[in-house]
Amino acid sequence: MNKKTTILSGLNLLIFIFLASTIFSQVPTVQITPDKNDILIGEQVRLRVRTFYPLNSAQNSYALLLPDSIQHFELIDRGKPDTIIFKDNSRAVEQLIIYTSFDSGRWLFPALRVNIAAGKSDTLLNLFTVPFPVSVSYALPDSTNQLRDIKPVIEVRVADYFWYYFAAGVLLFSVAILILFRHLQRKKNAPAKTFDSTLTPYEEAMQELEKLKQYDLQKATEIKLYYTRLSEVFRRYFGRKQHINLRHNTTGDLLIKLAANNFPQENIAVLATVLRCSDAVKFAKYLPTILESEECVMKMKETINLIEG
Repeated sequence: MNKKTTILSGLNLLIFIFLASTIFSQVPTVQITPDKNDILIGEQVRLRVRTFYPLNSAQNSYALLLPDSIQHFELIDRGKPDTIIFKDNSRAVEQLIIYTSFDSGRWLFPALRVNIAAGKSDTLLNLFTVPFPVSVSYALPDSTNQLRDIKPVIEVRVADYFWYYFAAGVLLFSVAILILFRHLQRKKNAPAKTFDSTLTPYEEAMQELEKLKQYDLQKATEIKLYYTRLSEVFRRYFGRKQHINLRHNTTGDLLIKLAANNFPQENIAVLATVLRCSDAVKFAKYLPTILESEECVMKMKETINLIEG
C-alpha cells in the first residue's frame, strides 16, 4: 500500500466518523444510572433514567415501559417524568424508579425500553437502557468472635411523692373545713328570711286575725287550730319586725324579747295571758269559751297596735 492510498483511507475514515457523529447527535439517547450496584437483601436501589433530546428537536411523547415483573427484583416506586433544560437549550426527561430484591446473588438488571415520538414526523423511536449487574447479599457476619459487654443496669430513681400528696390532701381538707365552717357561721348569723309578702307585717297580721272568725269555736278541733294560728300570727308579725325567725321560740322567749325591746311590762303581761292560754289549749287540752277566745284576739290586736306605735 503506497502513501497516497494510506492518506485516502485516512480521509475516508475521518469523513465516516464525522457523518456518524452528526447522525448520532440528531438521535435521542437514553441513560440509566443506579445509585448503587451492591445492596443488602431488602435494601432499595434507585434508578435514574434520563432520555436526552438533540438540540432544537421536538418532543411529542415520552413513555418509559416497565415490564410487569423483573426476575429477582420488585418495583417499589415509580416517579413521574420531569423535564430538564440545559444551558445550551437542549433538554432531557428524567424519571426515578426504585427497586429492591430479596434474592441473594449477582443478578443482571435487564434493559428497559423508552418509547418517544420525536421530530415533525412523530416517528416512534424505541430506545433501550444498558443492562447492569446488581449484587444482593446478606449482612456480613461478625468474624471477630468477640464478646460484647452487656450494658450496665441503669438505676432508675423512683420519686417518692407520698409527702407531697399527703400535704396536698391535708391542705385541701383544711380548706374544705374552713369553707364549711364559714358557711355555717354565715347561715347562723344571717337574719332569717321572712316569707315573701306584698303586705307590711302589720297589714298581714290584721288580715290573718280577721281570718280567725272562720273557725267554729264550738268544736274542740277548731278551737285548737284557732289558738295555734293565733300564736303563729304574733310570732310571724314580731319576727318580721325584728328580721329574725321566731317560729320555734317558746312563749317565755317571746316575752323576754319584748322586754329587751323596752315593751311596757303591763302590756307584756296582757300578751303573756293570750300566749299561755294558747299553750294550754295546744298542750293541756284546755277549752276556753267563745267569749274568752274573742277577748284573746282583741288583746292580740291591742298588743300589735301598741308595738306599731
